[in-house]
Amino acid sequence: MGVPAFLWVVTVGILLALVARDLAAGWRTPPESSLRGDALAVGGYLLLAVLFGVAVLGLGGASAAGAFFAGWASSLAVTVDALFVFLLIASRVPGQHRIVTLGVGVAVLARVALVAFGVPAASVIGWISVLFGAGVLWSAWRVFRHDDATTLPTVLGKPGAARGAAVLAAVVLALFSVSATVAVTGVAYLVLCANLFALLGFHRLFRLTRSLVERVPDASVGLAVVLVFIGVKSVLTGVTATAQDTQVTLLSLGMIAVVAALSAITAARTPSR
Repeated sequence: MGVPAFLWVVTVGILLALVARDLAAGWRTPPESSLRGDALAVGGYLLLAVLFGVAVLGLGGASAAGAFFAGWASSLAVTVDALFVFLLIASRVPGQHRIVTLGVGVAVLARVALVAFGVPAASVIGWISVLFGAGVLWSAWRVFRHDDATTLPTVLGKPGAARGAAVLAAVVLALFSVSATVAVTGVAYLVLCANLFALLGFHRLFRLTRSLVERVPDASVGLAVVLVFIGVKSVLTGVTATAQDTQVTLLSLGMIAVVAALSAITAARTPSR
């Protein structure tokens, strides 16, 4: 799919402006913002991505549109992984909304840089994936054993580590996202657009998820289950030295959707305190 330079500039410029606006709102907005407004904003961003895919269909044909949607789904799956990793890192840390916003900002810069300069060799990504997965599995075990310690800084006993952990996680997950998107898309323009769309509204989605988790009894168990899934998936992806395929992406989104649905049902049945 050939993309004219002006289309690159216009599309990426608009997406970066939307991301910058979202980041500015996330930096200023306190954690107790309107959940209804957050849900509507997240839904609006998802609809915008779908409309972009329809535009790609009209301009580039079914093959290009399929490549975009496959890349967007792959990037979105990694973004959902990032959501739970950030929940582990920052959910009980003062100024959490700014830590999350910092992580998203770093993720945007890292994804743009990886698209512009290329991703490392598959063997390097494999080792990083194994190490990252092992770290997530260790954290999941710690979270499962300590119901009152559901954040990584609390587990480590170093609350000040939250910013560093957020930056590191953002860079590593950006690497996974871009490599997975490249594998199913192959067109730099679509890879970048898919990754930017997947990050829009992240801080709002974080607030929605955190609000749900706070209403669920023994939320650390559910968080640990999701983290185990993320960790095992990351280790297996690294061992096999392959990027996520469509089946793994759908499994990731489906599994997390099931856990979220069960948590929502539990929350709805739990009396408000």
